[in-house]
Amino acid sequence: MKYGFNALFFAPMHISILSSSTRIDRLSHRVALALERSIAGRGHSARILDLAMYKFPIMEEVLHRHPEPPAGLSDFSDAIRQSDAQIFLSPEYNGSYTAALKNAVDYLKENEFARKAIGVVSVTSGPMGGMRGAISMQQLVLGVSGFALPQMLLVPQVAQKFDEQGTLLDLAFQPKIDFFLNNFIWLAEAVSDKKHAELLLK
Repeated sequence: MKYGFNALFFAPMHISILSSSTRIDRLSHRVALALERSIAGRGHSARILDLAMYKFPIMEEVLHRHPEPPAGLSDFSDAIRQSDAQIFLSPEYNGSYTAALKNAVDYLKENEFARKAIGVVSVTSGPMGGMRGAISMQQLVLGVSGFALPQMLLVPQVAQKFDEQGTLLDLAFQPKIDFFLNNFIWLAEAVSDKKHAELLLK
């Protein structure tokens, strides 16, 4: 059960997970599947926004000025706008995150992400986990006026951590997932409760 300011608000949140690898045989999407289930287990709902499925072209104009928006872009925008919080999830490419994530975010207005808790998850096939990619994503969160969660989830050697269905294979990694999600949910609930309180005062 969700307890907010003065225990007034109990509504579950809806969280969007931006799975941003568009590569063939990608591995990072396994982590998105795992997080979706873990969030549901904490009493909230989650939806994976899979950029490999949307297939957005390179941005030529932002959505609200686009004469003919690409297929799926309005649905993507609505999903972001209607969610209470987001998770940006990306493999680390050359010290940063995917071009697909930057492209998708750039299509939207800043206020669609503003004043929302946003956590970042970086994934690598090697042993490091993608710290540079995660820090780059936190800068992106700040650029769209989101509240960047300080705690980042770094997932090294992802093929040994999760199977194709997102089931955790390495149980020793579970505390890191819990630490990230516990902090993310705490921040997201606090922000959501504050917004509800402001609405009641209007």
